[in-house]
Amino acid sequence: MIERHRSPRVPRLDPGVTLLEVDDRATGALHSLVLDHLLVDDGTAVWVDARDEGTTRPLARIAPNLRLLERVAIARAFTPWQHQALLRDLDDAFPAEASLVVAPAFDWCYRSDDLAESEAERLCSAATSLVADVAEREGVPVVLTRTAGTPFAAELLDVVDDVVRCEITAFGPRFAGDDFETLVYPHGDGTVQTTLAYWRQVLATRHPAAATATTPTEVSAGGAN
Repeated sequence: MIERHRSPRVPRLDPGVTLLEVDDRATGALHSLVLDHLLVDDGTAVWVDARDEGTTRPLARIAPNLRLLERVAIARAFTPWQHQALLRDLDDAFPAEASLVVAPAFDWCYRSDDLAESEAERLCSAATSLVADVAEREGVPVVLTRTAGTPFAAELLDVVDDVVRCEITAFGPRFAGDDFETLVYPHGDGTVQTTLAYWRQVLATRHPAAATATTPTEVSAGGAN
């Protein structure tokens, strides 16, 4: 159990582009950051999904209040051209109520075997420019993740304002960035859960009012229940 007298800290997502580097064992870290942002700030999260990272199940299991999911709009891309189109639509008509953009596995679509290396690099470069333009023009946080071993790492890093790393330590998950480092919160028996249940407990501790509010039994997130 996370001790209730301690208030777990997670990084605040500031305006600009943040790259979240996640240990594969830190299940739910991105979802936790997104929901924490929505519990602190008004507005909605626009989630440009790839690799099926934005399924509603982990969001629902983490959220201290299921009504929060009504503020997550998810659009899914399965090909590089779909991903490009979603980002271009976002660039052309940014939702007035949006306060956060989420783009997990940002480079995944561009690693397709259907693309020549030069075409993949060109498309990923264009996608990178689109999210950088949105972050600068709209003044909102944009949080990205990338797949391991991406050949587009250097170019993606060129537009990133901050890199936050989440790794699993012997005492629990640790976020670290230029201006932030998590103190970890071990269980009383010296162990720690890093499952979706763990992150739900973190958010419930940080936002007790939301955790005790009445929630509906079914909520849609971006049109999916």
